[in-house]
Amino acid sequence: MNKSTIWAIIIILVLIIGGVWMSKKPVAPVASEPIKIGVIAPLTGVVADYGEEIRKGAMAGAAGKNVELVYEDDKCDPKEAVSAFQKLTGFQKISFLIGPACGSPQEAIVPLLNNQKILALVPAAASADLYQKSGNNFFNIQYSLQDESTFIANKMYELGYKNVALISYGNAFSQAHADAFRAAFKGKIVIESKLLDDSSDVSTEIAKINLAKVDAIYSPDISFFFASGLSKLRQQKVAVPVFSTYVVELPAVRALVSDVFYSYPAGMADAEAAVFGLTREATALLTDNVVACAGDYECVKDKLISSSKFNDSGVYQRDLILKQIKDGVPVKL
Repeated sequence: MNKSTIWAIIIILVLIIGGVWMSKKPVAPVASEPIKIGVIAPLTGVVADYGEEIRKGAMAGAAGKNVELVYEDDKCDPKEAVSAFQKLTGFQKISFLIGPACGSPQEAIVPLLNNQKILALVPAAASADLYQKSGNNFFNIQYSLQDESTFIANKMYELGYKNVALISYGNAFSQAHADAFRAAFKGKIVIESKLLDDSSDVSTEIAKINLAKVDAIYSPDISFFFASGLSKLRQQKVAVPVFSTYVVELPAVRALVSDVFYSYPAGMADAEAAVFGLTREATALLTDNVVACAGDYECVKDKLISSSKFNDSGVYQRDLILKQIKDGVPVKL
């Protein structure tokens, strides 16, 4: 074997070994585009402060993640919610949503989720039947409306209020609460008032309640308080405790709900409002799974279902506590 042949063999071996080494050398990952996540919230309108808490909570939950939050305003209106949903999922091609938080908008988008590869994780209480109606695409990180009103019914009875009034409105959110309360309350619902919509005059219903001589009142819908229901109760000298749901803690409502008792999610940090905290928690959970799954719908859905955090109705497993607004400040009881 001559020198030329030996050198040729050496060169070939060097090239082969070098090629093997290069093939094993780790390649730096190429940064992917941020995955878009839609946020549907009431950013304007009478409960815009609710939407602002959602916006801030979503930003906190997504901080440091390779995601882009895209916001759409539903004004807490079902038609606006459908429009927001279509913009995000149709035009933007977004498969993962935070919200809606309001009850009627939730009801409006659920049929649009069925048979679609789109997931919604809501940072607020929602009806327990929406998960099934959505084709198992609608997850709720708070608790169900039914759980909430059952909790209030039991608490009112435990506190000695056996003869009560129930005030509800003609929307799906309010009626889900009313149905659950009616089924759970062990005392007597002496009078039940169902107002048509948030423009209804509550004075006539309060006059009926005054005549009924009840121990306490339950009104799960904040429309009653926006209609100055509490001050009208006092004007007609109906001096009984009033119970409601956690939405009375919103800054826009607090001045209207002095001394009102209400349900609240357990385990929340004292320094942060529930809406902010729940949205931060929901966004963190969703974004973590979206990033881990590189935006794959089936993977994200499997992770949520298998996390053991949600029950068979897609509702987060969370306890409730009772609070009260005292001098404009929420107080744990």
